Amino acid sequence: MKIARTFVGIALALAFFTLTASAQPASPGYHSVACLKLKPDSSTDFQKFMADDVHKVAQGRVADGELTGWYLLRAVFPSGESVQCDYLIVAIFPKLPHAFGSEVLDAAIKKAGLSIKPEDYVKRRNSLSKVVSTAVYQNQASVGSPKKGDYFQINYMKVNEDNLNDWVALEKQVWKPLAEQLVKDGKQDGWSLNTRSMPFGTDMPFQGVTVDVYPSMDAVFEQDPQFVERFRKVHPDIEIGTTIERFEKLRSQALAELYVLDDIVTAQ
Repeated sequence: MKIARTFVGIALALAFFTLTASAQPASPGYHSVACLKLKPDSSTDFQKFMADDVHKVAQGRVADGELTGWYLLRAVFPSGESVQCDYLIVAIFPKLPHAFGSEVLDAAIKKAGLSIKPEDYVKRRNSLSKVVSTAVYQNQASVGSPKKGDYFQINYMKVNEDNLNDWVALEKQVWKPLAEQLVKDGKQDGWSLNTRSMPFGTDMPFQGVTVDVYPSMDAVFEQDPQFVERFRKVHPDIEIGTTIERFEKLRSQALAELYVLDDIVTAQ
């Protein structure tokens, strides 16, 4: 576990994925996250489909202004047959998200210059993968600019509904300035804070997500001997121990996962 998250009590962290100001509207923005599970022996064909067709369709959606960004994330840890999501597809919207219907898909396919029909596109995707789940998140704060090959450490946070606003405010107060310093110092490429919009409810395993973006696998696991100094530089009037206690009262870590950014499309 990295020293930064150990001290502040926020575990290493998707979304997910509204991290760059050039790729999204000013916070809060919205993004959908689709969890895909590959069919057996389909990895090579799936990657080719993503590169040849899906990337171009995403470019068409961004060019039309329907999206402001699109990410393809591949699971690193955990991985294997028992893992729920082999890939995450993140679509970043300039306004409230909407269903990716056949008309939208058809327009994006034409914009991309592809000859495939919407129904054949969907059949091809379904022959290679299964859509396990979809969800919508609202970005509350973000720092930095992710790039292809970056590692996304995603934290799923269990937060009591009564504490959600206080937790978001504390993340913005404490961690956002630290994330800005970490990006400035070259330790990270980005950070984001997101709350779950749909589905939602007290029975959900998590209500919020934080995401730390690192430039390499080594950076994910590298200890930061200067974290305390960094913390005191950014927050000279905040005591670390008290800060830990405040976070522990507001949220608990439900799960942490690591993904790598295989592909990215952003507005030019």
